[in-house]
Amino acid sequence: MIDPIEFIQNASSITKKSMNKLKLKTNPFSEKPIRGNTKFFVGRTTELIEIADILGAAQYGSISNAAIVGTKGIGKSSLLNVIYYAAKRQNHWTVELEASQVTPRQFLIHLMYGIIRDNIFAMDGTLSTDYMEHSQKIIDIYRRLESFSDKTPVHYPREKIERDLDYLLNNVKEEGKLCIILIDEADQFAKKSCLGLLQFFHSFLYDEGILSFFAGSPTLMENLTKVSPAMRDRFPKIINMPPLSKEEAYDLILRRLKDAQTVKANGYDPFTENAINTIVEECDGIPRRIIMTCSESISIGLKKGLTEIDENIVKTAMKKLGISIGHQILNHLTPAQSKIIKALAESGGKSTVTELAKILNNSPGTIGTHLSDIYEMGYIYKDRSGSNVYYILSKELKDVLIPEEENL
Repeated sequence: MIDPIEFIQNASSITKKSMNKLKLKTNPFSEKPIRGNTKFFVGRTTELIEIADILGAAQYGSISNAAIVGTKGIGKSSLLNVIYYAAKRQNHWTVELEASQVTPRQFLIHLMYGIIRDNIFAMDGTLSTDYMEHSQKIIDIYRRLESFSDKTPVHYPREKIERDLDYLLNNVKEEGKLCIILIDEADQFAKKSCLGLLQFFHSFLYDEGILSFFAGSPTLMENLTKVSPAMRDRFPKIINMPPLSKEEAYDLILRRLKDAQTVKANGYDPFTENAINTIVEECDGIPRRIIMTCSESISIGLKKGLTEIDENIVKTAMKKLGISIGHQILNHLTPAQSKIIKALAESGGKSTVTELAKILNNSPGTIGTHLSDIYEMGYIYKDRSGSNVYYILSKELKDVLIPEEENL
């Protein structure tokens, strides 16, 4: 009989020895967004200048809400976190939220909870001494929020919530401070069911002293304005996030490795030069892909007890991640979109709207609309040949849906 506690301890000890073989103290590649620590933040000079200009102008009454847009894994969440801590350092009220399909009342609950927790309460969970003159009112509001959940308290009607929020913003918040609202995954609001929320945003974001940053896909503002055209006026600034340059990709890897290497390590240890070059070439400047590939390569190296990670290990990691990412994409699609993607795979991974419409016995218009949505999400590509437009599966989806011999 194996003692489970002893088994875990032994396995942990083996992992530590294997990590030392790779000249690493820990695996430095984490997907979590940067939170306050900017030593791993690479590049983005242009975007940071734009954000600095927006924050600077907002402090003097010129509010320009901004959308931060880019493909999945490009670093939007990390950039929002940089804004969060930069704004906190300037003593502004700052709230981070993730978009979800909620009503205006539910959103206000999330917003007020975040304002009080992150800005009015001290680190130890008590009311900051700066706001003691408003203590009774703030505590009354917070008590209402203690039952905070997706099911908002029925005893807290929206009119009352709006009055309380107005009190916090106009009576409690010091003059000269901004209330900065950061919303990630904002594409979740681009649905007809969120029309009421977007209409609320249109008026709410007009209030003085409120600055918002929405993060989402390259088509975020187009998607939002399809639901509520007035949103375009509220977000005059669009910050596009391109892929990292090759120099920035090398820098991203090196910074993280240096933070975790043992004293015996040099350069990009434990990666060989060819391994690093493969990662940079194949990951297309997408930070999340680079980080995931490095992390998976180290995991494989640990399991094999290796002393270095070469190009073959990196390719194995990429293949494994391709399958994993492909399944994640399929899970993200609607049933109708999944049928189209599978039909596209049955056609060898490349087909036109007309061909797919025949296979699925559906109208080209319907198929075309779904393909456009999937294309905007970055899961398929387009290629024009003469008068025909071909849709092509991404590598991640090919790895999942097309057998390897056919893919080759």
